[in-house]
Amino acid sequence: MNKKIMIIVFLGLILISVPVIYVQGTLLSLENQVRQHLITEKNIDEKTIVSVDGVFGKLPLYSVEVIFADEPDVKYFYTEKNGKIRTLHSTLKPKGYEYKHN
Repeated sequence: MNKKIMIIVFLGLILISVPVIYVQGTLLSLENQVRQHLITEKNIDEKTIVSVDGVFGKLPLYSVEVIFADEPDVKYFYTEKNGKIRTLHSTLKPKGYEYKHN
């Protein structure tokens, strides 16, 4: 009886952990893609990037939140679509505010 319970618990742990590992791996990959896009294609100095954090949400399912040193109160959101990194949106600021990284 103990073997059956242990097998069921083990299979349950696998069923729970596989999706979590997949999501975390996908987010890490997307974070790296966005960082490289900002550095190589947007010519942004890596030192000005404060944080790059993957976000699991609604649509799009995976996105990355980026904060820059010169705009610490603005969050920019990026995602990958058809092999390209796209800007989704940024946090809203008052009318007339000029975003530095759009």
